[in-house]
Amino acid sequence: MRKNKCYTFLKTFFDQNNFINKKNSGIFLLLFFQFAITAFSYAQTFSDSAIDISSIQFANVINEYVLYETCDKPISNDSISYLKFTKQITGKTSMAVPYSMVSKTLYLKFYLKNSSDSLVSVYFFPGFFYTSTEIFSTSLDNNSGHFMLIKNNAQIDSNYDEGFSKINIEPKKTTLFFVKLSFAKTPINIIGPKIINKGFISYFKSSFLTRKSRISLITYMVSGILLMMIFYSLAVYLQNFNVEFLYYAAYAFSMGLLLFLKSALLNTNTFFNYFFESYFDFFIQFSGYIFYLMFMRKFLDTKNNYIFLEKIFRLSVWIIFASLILFSITYFFTSKFVLLGLIENSSKQFLLLIGMIFIVYGIRKKERLMNYLVAGQSILILFSAISLFLIIEPIKIFEPKDGTKSILNDSLLYYEIGLVLELIFFLSGLAYKNKIILIERAKEKEILAMENERKEFEKQVAILEATQEERNRISADMHDELGSGVTAIRLMSEIVKTKMKEKTLPEIEKISSSANELLNKMNTIIWTMTSSNDSVESLVAYIRAYTVEFFENTSVECQFEISTTVSAAELSGEKRRNIFLSVKEALHNVLKHAHALHLLVTIKTDDELLLIKIADDGIGINAEKARQFSNGMINMKKRMENINGNFSIEQNNGTTVLFSLKI
Repeated sequence: MRKNKCYTFLKTFFDQNNFINKKNSGIFLLLFFQFAITAFSYAQTFSDSAIDISSIQFANVINEYVLYETCDKPISNDSISYLKFTKQITGKTSMAVPYSMVSKTLYLKFYLKNSSDSLVSVYFFPGFFYTSTEIFSTSLDNNSGHFMLIKNNAQIDSNYDEGFSKINIEPKKTTLFFVKLSFAKTPINIIGPKIINKGFISYFKSSFLTRKSRISLITYMVSGILLMMIFYSLAVYLQNFNVEFLYYAAYAFSMGLLLFLKSALLNTNTFFNYFFESYFDFFIQFSGYIFYLMFMRKFLDTKNNYIFLEKIFRLSVWIIFASLILFSITYFFTSKFVLLGLIENSSKQFLLLIGMIFIVYGIRKKERLMNYLVAGQSILILFSAISLFLIIEPIKIFEPKDGTKSILNDSLLYYEIGLVLELIFFLSGLAYKNKIILIERAKEKEILAMENERKEFEKQVAILEATQEERNRISADMHDELGSGVTAIRLMSEIVKTKMKEKTLPEIEKISSSANELLNKMNTIIWTMTSSNDSVESLVAYIRAYTVEFFENTSVECQFEISTTVSAAELSGEKRRNIFLSVKEALHNVLKHAHALHLLVTIKTDDELLLIKIADDGIGINAEKARQFSNGMINMKKRMENINGNFSIEQNNGTTVLFSLKI
């Protein structure tokens, strides 16, 4: 049949061009036989390598029927048929795309034929992941007998659904197809062309969803665990405001988002999935690693406890950050995927090196908290290595009898297992650290309680000592001040008894006077013992009241000059007592020995100094009477020295006594 077509085509072509004549009949015969042999050979190849789509019931892998070629830059559509197409797809089901091929344009070539008596529709699926897919066809035209390059005509339906292109082939017709493909910038691109029966397309798509649902269930569970860790970390941060838990929450969010998008976008041919697989997953993952390293620095307090790790982790953060910037610049501003792959692989190898350094360092430290983190990091690295191995060299660990792909062969599963186990060891380490913190806090509380008990004991001892001293002081005051009065009362009583015979009782008045004096002294003692009077204001008021009462029925005119504002500073009972008794001694000297008519008491106070000046216009102190005052002056000086105060006497038209004390 094809020989008749070739004959008709040649006869028509040569007749129209008046090519056959006697002069060139020899040349014609030579060209004719050469063309016939070529046409026959082409027709045989064209027919033998074609895939009969009418016999496809489900989905057929067409690797052995497909030749491919790559170009550094896209070529015109008219030039596609001139490519050599000498390369074949390796692998029974699919072929991983080398890094060097990702930046190039991929062209496929294959034949499809329809041996049935009706139009047959099938779907073509090239594999993962392609940002654009264009299909062209070339066939022998029955009318004109020449080759035509057709794009998007009736043979090829414009229907394109998530990577599946619909192809219609007329009955008893064989067609040569060319497919132009552009890769997404991802290392997981796959060349795996398939022809799918129109009635099987729904099941074929659902098979992806079935596989997706199996791994997605685990992935969503892991994402849920990471979400709980985010809530837990934020709750701990709000309680203690430890910034390391903010870093861990950011790390958990990054890993959870990465896994969630991996599952949600799995096997989808969308722009966002291309962007995610080629750039966004790297950005999320390595941003998470930055937060994880910052968390480790704070959690282990490497700045104070592990100087070497602090330097390593700090350097690692900057290197990863620089990798993110370099990867972003390369992705958005160049088309060199080999460089992208180099950056990504180098960054992962660097992280692996950092992990190994941490493991070796942690094992040598032999600390329990470090051991938990080292164990988790070791398991994560181990399962990450298994996951990477399955990406590079897919193997069949277990295949169900129904031909579906086992979840055990999914690389993502092992990364998730490592992540969960690492999380378990981290929580164990966190629980151990919390236990240590609770023990330390309990010890601190015990130490603090013992310290408080010790201070309380010392305080009680001090109170007892102070009480005993106060009792001793009261006893001394009672003996010194009231003893003489009691003695006077006793003597006066004896005199009264003696003179009762004469029935004259003048001593009774003396007894009354002594009793009053004794009462005043007792009031003074009580005043000094009352803690509510421990202030400068109370002292000034008491001195003034006592002075007025003391000179009330005497010939001495008493005046006061007191500061407008009296300091409210605290003044202990001991200081009040010594100052008052010193002032009292000075007032008694004025009344008994100075023969003064006027007395001026000046009191000045501020926040730092108390000054009391007692000036009289009496006869002063001379050498003959000095002995009368000697004991009193000694007592005043001693009392002021006991409270770190000053005492002085001036002679100027009378006597001026000065008392000063820093408050």
